[in-house]
Amino acid sequence: MKRILITLLSIVSVSWLFFSCDQSKSLQELLREESKAIDRFLATNKIKVLDEYPASRVFAENEYFKTSDGLYIHVVDSGGAKVKSYNTVTVRFEYLQYIGSDTTKYYPVLYQPYDFIYGVSATYQPTSGYSPVCTGWVYPLEYVGEHGIVDLIIPSNVGSYVDQQAITPLFYKGITYTSFN
Repeated sequence: MKRILITLLSIVSVSWLFFSCDQSKSLQELLREESKAIDRFLATNKIKVLDEYPASRVFAENEYFKTSDGLYIHVVDSGGAKVKSYNTVTVRFEYLQYIGSDTTKYYPVLYQPYDFIYGVSATYQPTSGYSPVCTGWVYPLEYVGEHGIVDLIIPSNVGSYVDQQAITPLFYKGITYTSFN
């Protein structure tokens, strides 16, 4: 009787393990879903994707430059002085929007400032906790200066720690680089 009970429990345990593992999505499936969500967002918002940064440095209303990392940048205002290594950069933005199954909701942030140190990746690549500061915010500094304003579509690979873990792409409206100290 003991043998039958142990065998039965073993079969149930292995079956449970097999079926629970089988229903989770692979990393490749999650990345494909992220890509499809970004494509839907681009189509819904009639965004034209540019393969090269405009030589004129001027973007039409719905034009975004796509970087090799999959970041989409729309420059609203190029700003002034360029950032230098070890400058503390203060960033504010109007709102963020999660790109996924429901791309209609957005979350206003009321211009809360966030800081990072340009050239010190540990300040924009946190390894725990939640902060929206991310590598995706750093890339536009190649093209804009102080008081520059950009809109960004950030895939999870250049997003915050939490966004990378959840494989969540985001849209940021009105990111403003308010000061370089």
